[in-house]
Amino acid sequence: MDFLTDWLTNWLKELLISGIMGNLEGLFDTVNAKVGEIAVQVGTTPAA
Repeated sequence: MDFLTDWLTNWLKELLISGIMGNLEGLFDTVNAKVGEIAVQVGTTPAA
C-alpha cells in the first residue's frame, strides 16, 4: 500500500510542478514582450 501512496504523491507533485512552471514561463514571456513594447515607445521621439 505504501508503494501506491508514494507513487500517487509523486505523480501529483510532478503534475503540479509542471503546471506551475508552465504558467510562470507564460507569465515571464508576456512580461518580457510588454517590456520590449514599452522600450520601443520610450525610445521614439515625440511627434511635433
